[in-house]
Amino acid sequence: MINLENDKIITVYSFDISNVYCGSFQYHWASGTGLAANSTLIKPPEFLDGFIPVFDDGAWKLEQDNRGKVVYSITNQSEIKVDYVGEIKEGFTESKPASIFDTWNGSDWIDPRTEDERLVYKRSQYPKLTRYQFMRGLLEMGFKSSDIEAQIMLIEDEYTRELTMLGFKDAGYFARNDQSITIMRDILGKTDLEIDEFWENAINYLGYTE
Repeated sequence: MINLENDKIITVYSFDISNVYCGSFQYHWASGTGLAANSTLIKPPEFLDGFIPVFDDGAWKLEQDNRGKVVYSITNQSEIKVDYVGEIKEGFTESKPASIFDTWNGSDWIDPRTEDERLVYKRSQYPKLTRYQFMRGLLEMGFKSSDIEAQIMLIEDEYTRELTMLGFKDAGYFARNDQSITIMRDILGKTDLEIDEFWENAINYLGYTE
């Protein structure tokens, strides 16, 4: 039984080894003993959104609480999850880079590439088309395979003509950045952007696969 003349039931406020507030609990404070480790009788301040009390030098103060947030290194874009209390460390930002090419300009991510460089990379990321997808795409554009072959035969340079025909007739898959696609683009009288659109449409054609 608690001796109320000497013992007390009190509310104490605890903090972890980093002095970050953990919560409060009822404590049987026996006469002649001290408080439980990592605890204080001082009540922490009211919570503010995004902040947490930290016990420092005998008093509570509010510190930023970014724990659980994902931040990015401004030097190499590496991603980490914040596991500490306080401001986000120097050299990191909550802003996510839009691409692997982005660099930090001191306040934001920027892509230093030219528009042409962006397009070249975008096209390199297009998936290969199966022969069915490629031929179906041509058909949807109003071109028959015989039309393409006839145009290829008009290429004056023999090596280029044979290489283009080989790529057109025998390829099982077609890569957007392949040189033969550039030649066929010219044969069809299309622009690169129109071929991009053709590719994006053809990707969705389902059917026979190689």
